[in-house]
Amino acid sequence: MSQTRRQYGRRCSWCFKEGHNRRTCPALTAHLKKIAEKHGGHSLVQYVKRTGEMPDGSTPTGEFAVVKETAKRASKRRCSWCVKMRIVGGGYGHNRRTCPHRKTWHIDQTRDSRELRQSILNRAEALGVGMGSLVLAKKYVYTGDNGFDWQKVVGMVVKVDWDAIDTTRLKGKPIITVRWQNLPATERYTGTEEDFAIPRSWIPEDIAKKGWNLGQDSLKMLGKSSNPLLTCLAHLNQGQVSTCMRDYRTASRQLVTTR
Repeated sequence: MSQTRRQYGRRCSWCFKEGHNRRTCPALTAHLKKIAEKHGGHSLVQYVKRTGEMPDGSTPTGEFAVVKETAKRASKRRCSWCVKMRIVGGGYGHNRRTCPHRKTWHIDQTRDSRELRQSILNRAEALGVGMGSLVLAKKYVYTGDNGFDWQKVVGMVVKVDWDAIDTTRLKGKPIITVRWQNLPATERYTGTEEDFAIPRSWIPEDIAKKGWNLGQDSLKMLGKSSNPLLTCLAHLNQGQVSTCMRDYRTASRQLVTTR
C-alpha cells in the first residue's frame, strides 16, 4: 500500500469521500436508484446488479432474477483451480487451498500415475528399451557449403527421467535423453545430446489409442539394453516401484501447472 493511501485511507472515486469505495458508495446507489425509477431499462438492470433488489425494495422476478443471480456469482470469489481446470459449475464458495475438486483430482491422479508408471516399467523392461538402448533417428543436418540433408543418426539412451512420468506428461514432455554417436562433423545446429518425450511403445495400448499425439515414435530401436531399468533397479528390487518416481506432493504441484 502506498504512503498516500496509508495516510488518507480509502477514498471513493464517485463522491470523493473517505471510508468507502465506489462499489459500496451509498451516494452512487441512491443516484442509480433515482435513475432506475425514472428511466427503467438498462438503468434498472444496473441497479438490480448492484443491490440485488428492485428500487421499491421487492425481490427481483423474471429476467431481473436472472440478472441478480448472475451478479451474485460475479461478485463472489472463485477458486482459481476450478477456473483453470474448467470445472463445470465449480469455483464458488471456496478457494484453491480448500478446493474439494482439487483434492479429489490429486487422489485420482496419484492412483492413475502409479498404475501408469508400473505398466510403463513393465513394458520398458520387456522391450529392453531404456538406459543403454541404441536408437535410430532421421535428422535434418547441416552438411557444409550451406547445405542441409536428411541423414540417419544413431544414438544411445543415456538418461531416463522416471520421476517425470505421470498421467499429464504423455504429450511432448522430455523423458529420455539420447546422446548421438555419428553426427556429421559439419553439423553445427544439433547438440550431442537431445531430449525426447516418452516412447509411444512404452505407453499401454488402452491409453495410447486415446490420442495420436501421446508419446513419440521418431526414435527407432536398433539394440536392446540388457538393463533398461538401471536407474530404477534399486527401488524395483525392494518392490517399491512408486518410490522410483517423484514424491507425490511435488508431482501434484507440477500436474496442476502443466494443465
